[in-house]
Amino acid sequence: MTEIRATYYDGESSRGHDVVVRLDDTDRLCVEAVAGNADPTRLPPELPLELDLKQVRISPRLGNTVRSIAFPSGAKCESTDNDALDQLQARTGTGRGLALVHLLETHWQGAVAAVVVLAVVAVVGFTWGVPALARQVAMRVPDALAYDLGKGTLSTLDKTLFHSSTLPPQRQEELQSRFTELSQHFAGLPLHLELRSGAANAFALPDGTVVMTDELVELAENDDEIVGVLAHEVGHVQGRHAMRMALESSAVGLFAFAYFGDASQLSTILGAMPAMLANSHYSQAHETEADDFAMQYLDSVHVSPAHLAAILQRLGEHHDTDDSGPNYLSSHPPTAERVQRLTGQRR
Repeated sequence: MTEIRATYYDGESSRGHDVVVRLDDTDRLCVEAVAGNADPTRLPPELPLELDLKQVRISPRLGNTVRSIAFPSGAKCESTDNDALDQLQARTGTGRGLALVHLLETHWQGAVAAVVVLAVVAVVGFTWGVPALARQVAMRVPDALAYDLGKGTLSTLDKTLFHSSTLPPQRQEELQSRFTELSQHFAGLPLHLELRSGAANAFALPDGTVVMTDELVELAENDDEIVGVLAHEVGHVQGRHAMRMALESSAVGLFAFAYFGDASQLSTILGAMPAMLANSHYSQAHETEADDFAMQYLDSVHVSPAHLAAILQRLGEHHDTDDSGPNYLSSHPPTAERVQRLTGQRR
């Protein structure tokens, strides 16, 4: 028979009562007031309490802190007799994994090893696991939701960052015509071009809308450079990079959506999309994928990828980009590296 000295709380008041918890050979648990040390008139009416061991829940061991035996009624017993409580837990057939945790906690070598393993798992998960999961989830997002997100994001940016395009109507028609020609090669994508005035920039929204500013148009020396930029942005649409970027920034929400499959959860996750798109904080992998997509298209229409390289370099100089820092500290591949890749595959 296992016997434990404990303090009983009825779940309705903070008053504790000294009790003895006994477990017999048939796994029946009995809670009784300590003999000679209790006023019968002040004891909870349910004592003595008797129930099956399977009906209680024993809290895990954490060092030598107080542990509890929780009862279905909401009452509980608290005790520091961890060895006896471990015996009770063993009788329930649970707690083997928790025993290992306690062993690690009580040996510094085990604790250090656990920290190292946790660090490795975290690095691997966030470096490869989260992006891979974000890609899978982004591809499963319904088109209707992607459309709503794109429309809402552009509306927010129009109110905060952009103005209507001031390019001459004829020039706007020329650019729309070049984009239509590009779009015809990707009939499966719902592509649409929006021209705005603001800082020299271009980016893609989840619904297939590509936004390009007058300032970027003015920065280009020819239309082949503009087509290269537009093809790069279509590459972001093809890879659903905006959606993946927002998902990766909220790993908790990402795992929740992947587990429960509830698309409505994405509205919270993607709330910061306007700010992220305005700053174009795509990952290095996303930018490289979009560059590769643009190179394939440009080669197919006999336009040198060097045109894209030229405007990327000019855009970097325009924004006074500093590529001297380590590559892994940047959200973009260094402009010089991208230019080298683009010009190195020129035909």
